Amino acid sequence: MTKGTIINIPRRFVKDEWGGTETVITETAHQLKAIGYQLESVTTLALSDNKQESIFGIPVKRFGYSYTRLGLSKKHKLLLDKRGGNMFSLPLFFYLLFGKKTRVLHLHTMGRLGAIARIAARLKGIPYVVSIHGGYLGLPKEQLDDMMLPLKGSFNWGKPLDLLLQSAKVIDGADAVICVGENEREKIAAKYPEKKVVFLPNGVDQQRFSSGDATAFTEKYHFAKTDKIILCVSSFTPQKNQETLLRAFAKTHKQSPDLKLVLIGVIYDQDYFDLLARLTIELGVDEDVRFVCNLKFDDPSLANAYAAAELFVLPSLYEPFGIVVLEAWASGTPALCGNVGGLPSFVRNGENGLFFDVESVDSLYQNMTDILQDRKRYNHLQNHALKAVETYSWQAITKRLASLYEEVSS
Repeated sequence: MTKGTIINIPRRFVKDEWGGTETVITETAHQLKAIGYQLESVTTLALSDNKQESIFGIPVKRFGYSYTRLGLSKKHKLLLDKRGGNMFSLPLFFYLLFGKKTRVLHLHTMGRLGAIARIAARLKGIPYVVSIHGGYLGLPKEQLDDMMLPLKGSFNWGKPLDLLLQSAKVIDGADAVICVGENEREKIAAKYPEKKVVFLPNGVDQQRFSSGDATAFTEKYHFAKTDKIILCVSSFTPQKNQETLLRAFAKTHKQSPDLKLVLIGVIYDQDYFDLLARLTIELGVDEDVRFVCNLKFDDPSLANAYAAAELFVLPSLYEPFGIVVLEAWASGTPALCGNVGGLPSFVRNGENGLFFDVESVDSLYQNMTDILQDRKRYNHLQNHALKAVETYSWQAITKRLASLYEEVSS
């Protein structure tokens, strides 16, 4: 007997532009289906022409949308599609309002899409929950300004629409708010003291990432047997800060010529990616840095890359959670990252990971050098990370999510 339908609502949902939000939706959907729920993802046509398809067994419906901006170029629209765009979709609203019977709407976006979902939920008399994936209160101003750059030079004709939708009330009306970082949970709980705000971290497919084939990766990408790989898996945007990693790697490589750097990610910002490519030449490490771009999430090379890596580095200036750290841990690869965003919620400095100053090349350089030279410390981080990751199975995370659905819809 079915437990009802859960509709997930992200800004976009396409295989070619995969990120943490897509992983969370897909992995929890599979677990929820196994215990009797029906799942559907309803989103916009951003980055896709397909109005309907199945992605990893999950039905996806897409609808037309607008940014309500005059003078918005195709390039800037694409940037907004990829990151942070505040879109409006009337057909999506009508589908939510008049579509199939639904137990819970689960929003993975705020702004106008969140607002129309809020209105549809209230008109239908069903609950909705909101997952905060991108720094609702904790995003640094510099990162927010960077995301807003594509809007410059265009005119927002949608201000009356914003007044009608009352986008600011998405959190106010939610039956529950889910945060992937404990720091953000505390901030939102303080701002909305009467609201149910829960910390629910992301999970990891431990079986997949613990069974990667290191040899398959090194042979496919033509590494020598003596090469030691430093790995970073992150989209190519300024927020992800691969520039600092490149500069620190160049310093480390002078001492250890057998080191290689592999940067895996989706290209969200072509200008930033081109900057990184030029920088490898300027630093003299272009033959020692490998870019693996737009690798599909289900490509075996992803798990194989973690298995082949000596060290994983996440240099992000801000990270809502940092699911890639869990993927590294599951593969047995020690991780270095910044003490930013949601990372302190599960990374314990000196125990299962190492923090460095994400704005300091020297800090990252020193931490990479120290851990690569201190095998006892390396093994300590590796062993504790393998133990810590056991608590982040998708089965355990989804069990808590299902309990929340039951609570808000009872």
